[in-house]
Amino acid sequence: MLEKVASKIAISTSEIIEYDVIITDENGIIIGASDKERLGIFHEASIPVIHNNRPLTIRPGYIDHFEGTRPGFTLPIELHGNVIGSIAITGERSKVEKYGLLVKKHAEIMLREEILLESSLISQQAQQQYIKEILAFDANQYSESILKTRSFELGYELKPPFICIAVEIVNMKDIYGERYNGESADFGLQRAKLSILKDIQSVFTNGDLSTYIGEDKFIILHKAGLNNNPHIQLTSACNYLLERLAAKKIKAIIGIGAAADTILEIKRSNREAWKLIEIGKKQKGAEGVFQVKDYLLELLVQSMDPDVVGLIKREMKQLLETDDFKDIAMTIKAWCDSGFNKVNTANSLHIHRNTLQYRMEKIDEITGIKNKDYRKMLYLYLGISLIEMEILDV
Repeated sequence: MLEKVASKIAISTSEIIEYDVIITDENGIIIGASDKERLGIFHEASIPVIHNNRPLTIRPGYIDHFEGTRPGFTLPIELHGNVIGSIAITGERSKVEKYGLLVKKHAEIMLREEILLESSLISQQAQQQYIKEILAFDANQYSESILKTRSFELGYELKPPFICIAVEIVNMKDIYGERYNGESADFGLQRAKLSILKDIQSVFTNGDLSTYIGEDKFIILHKAGLNNNPHIQLTSACNYLLERLAAKKIKAIIGIGAAADTILEIKRSNREAWKLIEIGKKQKGAEGVFQVKDYLLELLVQSMDPDVVGLIKREMKQLLETDDFKDIAMTIKAWCDSGFNKVNTANSLHIHRNTLQYRMEKIDEITGIKNKDYRKMLYLYLGISLIEMEILDV
């Protein structure tokens, strides 16, 4: 582990104290250095430091007695009570020795953080693999008992009903690009994902299983319990999660699928959650929580047969050719959403009732559809929804 992060520790420590820093392994070989030309060199002065677990000041007169050594101050690096290497500061004793304890503690803290990070990554990889197995479950090829046994190994009870929640981070590249300056992009991304996952897991606990999938996507397998209306509580929890993330300048969009009463139905709930995110992005293009009960019509439109889409497009042809189609489309949606109520429609559009009357007459004139013909107005409503969701080209 020390070799894996030695260079990062040496460079970051050197930037703090503005003196060159090297790190050796337990054999005295330099494995990290702010001066890269020293990498791989045997640093003999580290050997007594490592063996005796005591610091050593290297004065100019001692250099001839130690191979690969420069004047400075060398200290042991300890982990769980064991010396695993050394860290040395190059410079005059009077100037660098005062940084000794700071440098030692900084290196040991960073090392422990890296170990925790790697441990978290291993744990998340196991959970990620398990969720993939659940979503790929096929009763004809796999046994539920095996999945349930695996769940106990992870400290989780695979007992329906479940609700899948999908989370997509809208500005992921900005997050790890700014927050982890100086680290590699891959390492910064991993750390950012774990940080976001920590927020998710602080909100979704009590037997919920969550992990990340890909660069900017997260999934939560929520144990729904026996609550008759779990989506109200879930929407509240998701909004709270958005607030927590927003406080860190993280933008997210969340989709909540319908409940899955069996293990086989989990993949269906998962598909719904991700479809809702796509619907949300096309409708609002920003953060928000979208639950399946509120977007059944959009889900229907999204899964519409191509022939039906073509049929609706033909019905919409004359409207699409009008110069003020945007206003006409907004009017049709508001008219249907208001339950064919003129006052409510005009209020929602912030227009005068005479303007609304003009638009409704124009729609009737162009399409031949009476404004209270529910079935035919629904065709137009669906057509506009298809356009908004970029399923129907205009």
